[in-house]
Amino acid sequence: MRPRPAQFLIRFPAGPQVVRGRRTRLQADRHPDPRPTDAGYRGRGRRSARGPIGARSLFGWALLAIVGMLATLCDSLSATAAEPPATPSGWTSVSPQSFGLDIPAAAVVAGRGERVLTSDESGRAAVGRVYVRVGQHLIVTLPDGQLVARPADQCPETDRPFEIIDNDLLARQLSETEFPGWRTHQTRRYVYVYQSSEAFVEVASRILETMFRGIGLYSQAQKIDVTAPEFPLVVVVYRTQQEFRQARRVPDGVVAYYDVLTNRVSMCEESDLWRVKPDLAIRQTIATIAHEGAHQILHNIGVQQRLSVWPMWLNEGLAEFFAPTTTDQRLKWKGAGEVNDLRMFELEQLLKSRTADTADGQLIAQTIGAARLTSTGYAMAWALTHYLAQNQRESFHAFVRATAARGALTGGGDVVSPGVIPGNLRDFKQHFGEDLADIERRVMLHLRRQPYLDPFLDWPHFAALILMPNGARPRREAEVFHLPEQAERWREQRLAQLPDGQRAVATHEIREFPNRLIAEQFVRQWRQSP
Repeated sequence: MRPRPAQFLIRFPAGPQVVRGRRTRLQADRHPDPRPTDAGYRGRGRRSARGPIGARSLFGWALLAIVGMLATLCDSLSATAAEPPATPSGWTSVSPQSFGLDIPAAAVVAGRGERVLTSDESGRAAVGRVYVRVGQHLIVTLPDGQLVARPADQCPETDRPFEIIDNDLLARQLSETEFPGWRTHQTRRYVYVYQSSEAFVEVASRILETMFRGIGLYSQAQKIDVTAPEFPLVVVVYRTQQEFRQARRVPDGVVAYYDVLTNRVSMCEESDLWRVKPDLAIRQTIATIAHEGAHQILHNIGVQQRLSVWPMWLNEGLAEFFAPTTTDQRLKWKGAGEVNDLRMFELEQLLKSRTADTADGQLIAQTIGAARLTSTGYAMAWALTHYLAQNQRESFHAFVRATAARGALTGGGDVVSPGVIPGNLRDFKQHFGEDLADIERRVMLHLRRQPYLDPFLDWPHFAALILMPNGARPRREAEVFHLPEQAERWREQRLAQLPDGQRAVATHEIREFPNRLIAEQFVRQWRQSP
């Protein structure tokens, strides 16, 4: 079946091989671009001023694709309100159908632990626990943690106990019924069922177990209440992306997702990139494991209630905040709140197009209000979360706690054109104030202070150069970019800002260099030339 809006999806098209990097800090662009855009990250390859890029176009294609790796969700968590506002804050009830549950919208009443007789997804008789009542229907929790919809009149109450399945029995059932012949691996909290390599599962297990402990400790330190998971955390690992798509019917480019209804993370080891860049492919998948694993953990330790709808920026920003992984050979989780290098890579290009002085609040408003996020929106969601968690800690954690109070089938409000949820802005301003321009300026300054490991330091970089006659000493402007498309866009925008007379006599070119260090050294020397 088609992935439900309740699933958290992340796309991973092809990209360049990740190699060793260095720590760097973002520098303010001397010539801010007044028309920043996200479109350039996905543009087609073009010729530089020096002629065809030739074989190097592979690098540009690959680098464009890695930005696409950080792309949007295939389906939004947004939903049309089915009931009038349920609380004074303006929260609204959400239709169960937005989560893929085939039951009509109706009055929602949280379950009180009632036990009912039902059957599991394999048809076996089971004792379930009422998670929520929706009119004449129930959403029932099964012993393995899955949520299913049942007609209330077909689920009589019972005095029999609700017994959570243990890891051994769950692993055996998964390998005998849903995934016959697949291998299983168990840890204290997780059950893996897989047809991938054992080495891949070992890496995934190490990251998830480390993340689980780290997220729990961080949450407790910030006075965010957490609980131990009630159910085994299931991770399903397919061998190839083709097998994954055939079984899960996910859109092209998706290599992993967390499903709120099944409470499982599903993924594949070998993406389509595997045949071209196997080293990069596994790094991309490792980053996805952390991101989707963060969603699963947050929904199982009491931070997020299942079937509640959070603001997209907070939902994805928290997952990114808790899930940074290394981009070098070590393949490990970096720690909650550490710099997310892949997001910083994308933001570096965005920050070159604007300065803190030009912040008008629109970028923050778009990020907060969005029902769906663009690739840049994902990066900005992480950036905003990172800034608030470090600089407005008490307000941020109060905001998380308030959002965590949303129950099942509760969201922040209606989606209005063009894909905006005004309730998200309302709730944000209640906690952080009305001045979004000031918040945007502070976020930009915060990002420029963050050191990060450039994942593509040793890949080709492109310097855009503009020389304008200006008396005895010509005026020189230059900037370094990861892609020729970005360099060309910057050059075109800078030239468009010049008076006609200066533009007519200005000379300009784009030069390619084998890596970032050489490109930056050349630009520094070129700017200082007489």
